[in-house]
Amino acid sequence: MESPRSVEAVSACTRALAASPDADASLGTSEAATLGGLRADGDRLAVRHRFHDDAIQDRWQPADARASAVFESLERARLDALGAAWLPGIARNLLAHPGADDDGVRWLAFETFSNRRAPDVKAASVGRVRAALSATMVDQLSAFARHLADQERFTAAAAEWSARAAAHLPPEAGAPAGSMRVSLPTRRIYRELPSRGDPGKTRAPLARRTAHTPDGSEQAAGGGHVERGGGSSHGYRPFTTAYDRVVNAAALADREELARLRASLETDLTSLRTIVSRLAKRLMRVLMAQQARHWQFDLDEGLLDSSRLARLVARGGHARPFKQEMDSSFPSTVVTLLIDHSGSMRGRPMQIAALTVEVFVRVLERCGVRCEVLGFTTRDWDGGEPAREWAARGYPDSPGRLNALEHIVVKSADVPWRRARVGLGLFLRDEMLKENIDGEAVAWAHARLLARSERRRILVVVSDGTPMDEATFTANGHEYLDRHLADVVEDIESRSPVKLAAIGIGHDVSRFYRNATRIRRIDDLGPALTAKLMALLGDSSVR
Repeated sequence: MESPRSVEAVSACTRALAASPDADASLGTSEAATLGGLRADGDRLAVRHRFHDDAIQDRWQPADARASAVFESLERARLDALGAAWLPGIARNLLAHPGADDDGVRWLAFETFSNRRAPDVKAASVGRVRAALSATMVDQLSAFARHLADQERFTAAAAEWSARAAAHLPPEAGAPAGSMRVSLPTRRIYRELPSRGDPGKTRAPLARRTAHTPDGSEQAAGGGHVERGGGSSHGYRPFTTAYDRVVNAAALADREELARLRASLETDLTSLRTIVSRLAKRLMRVLMAQQARHWQFDLDEGLLDSSRLARLVARGGHARPFKQEMDSSFPSTVVTLLIDHSGSMRGRPMQIAALTVEVFVRVLERCGVRCEVLGFTTRDWDGGEPAREWAARGYPDSPGRLNALEHIVVKSADVPWRRARVGLGLFLRDEMLKENIDGEAVAWAHARLLARSERRRILVVVSDGTPMDEATFTANGHEYLDRHLADVVEDIESRSPVKLAAIGIGHDVSRFYRNATRIRRIDDLGPALTAKLMALLGDSSVR
């Protein structure tokens, strides 16, 4: 939990930016779970005090509910664009903490007004709204940018545009009617009050929230992730596991969407497939070389062995003169590819990761090696339900992990690739890519391998950096997740029969993993995975 000084500093900054002594009056009613969210909400309050007039808003507010919602979305976009243009720090805070709404109108307008990209997490919402509007209506938004500082002229034009746009937009587009009266997103912030137990510490007021239970398509992950393969990890623990889930990729989207994403993957990366396939063939040669061939003699049928002919004659035809060439069975092996599904992997990194996974899984299957593909992310940004539950309990000290895990089974080891391949499209579903808690993900993948009967078990982690979850960092310190990952990895490397390796995309992950490779760009993933698998599968000590 942040200190009272940190919270007061944000309040003071809000008052200074707004040039108003009471600009932070409603800051304590916000429901963000992190200090970063507090800064963003404070900046939005300051910008609203400085550039917004409720009387002008009321004068031009459309009577129609749908048009009114669109109108308010445009005003939110105007204020965010003004704030982003005013100070670089405000721009960073607003884009890092855009809120949990699904308001595509607001973020499409923000892109147009500010010439900045909307946050990646809003890209899907923006795309839906852009597709619903005509090109002419989207172009008309550009004219509004000339009047951002003049609310009267802006709202007059916005009211007319909103009335026309409302007829074309999907029902969920736009802010809820009347929402401009609620000046902050509905996420609890650190509003700190004195604690009865310790005058030197502070607590937030209780605010009970209703917990949501995972539906039938999900399986609660439970607390077992921390225990298996990770030990106590110096006190690491989740605040709650009630919202964690392990889910099959196909359950996160309907088959029509998965098929569309799959088709997009095929189209975008056709040229790269040849390169990755060539690398995979090198791996196949290594695997095939281990399947040594030998001759079996003294058979009743097969190829005639000329060296046995004399014996056949001497024994009056009672010798067995045939031979047959046999393949030695490949050592029973299972490989797990654990892929980071965090927001920083969005776009081309996930596209290439998906293609690389597909090609290598096919090669491994052809050589009789079972392969499992897993992904890991979180269910929300900034903590979600666990952080809100922590707030409801009064912000106890050292709460532990404050986000809900989202562990994804793209392909289990016993499912053929032809049946699981449609789930690969999920790699391109941007809205599911959030934060990453690597330690528990590695422990989960490791536990699945321990339950396998294969003699050789190999785990390869593909990640683009260190663990990242802002709510957990804020409450426990920035080394909390790093320490847990290091403990889990050390435990596996020193005690487990599972062979562990990692590929870091743009980051050196050797401080966590002994067997680590750093690649500078995602395009190098194919060669790196080839080398890693060739070394692991060709290592006789793994048999």
